[in-house]
Amino acid sequence: MMNLHFKHRTDGYTLVEVLLSVAILSFVLLCAYGVLQVGNTVTVKNNALVTAQQQARNAMDRIVREVRQSSAQTITVINANSDKITVTIPTATGVMYYLSGTNLVREYPAATTVNVANSIGRLKFTVSGSLL
Repeated sequence: MMNLHFKHRTDGYTLVEVLLSVAILSFVLLCAYGVLQVGNTVTVKNNALVTAQQQARNAMDRIVREVRQSSAQTITVINANSDKITVTIPTATGVMYYLSGTNLVREYPAATTVNVANSIGRLKFTVSGSLL
């Protein structure tokens, strides 16, 4: 009769070892994806905030430049809670800035508008004596 001897092989992995390795690798990859996703979300929000701040700063610089070119008598604010201002500068008469929805708009000449900034929540111009 034949004597069958099975050798114990040590040169491979068992199914349990492979499944456990795949499970651990999947967990690590899911954690890494979560961290990258959070980082991407934060980066997108920060970039949007920086863009909005840069637009607001550029808009304010433009308004300040045109207001400085005008005299106190040529600055018109509609009322105490106005979001509209009209200035007259040496090169243009009746330059108007106002809030249209969430856009800061520059209108000159009449009915010709340019969006100066987006995503503006509030805008208020007031004049106190000769100060704007």
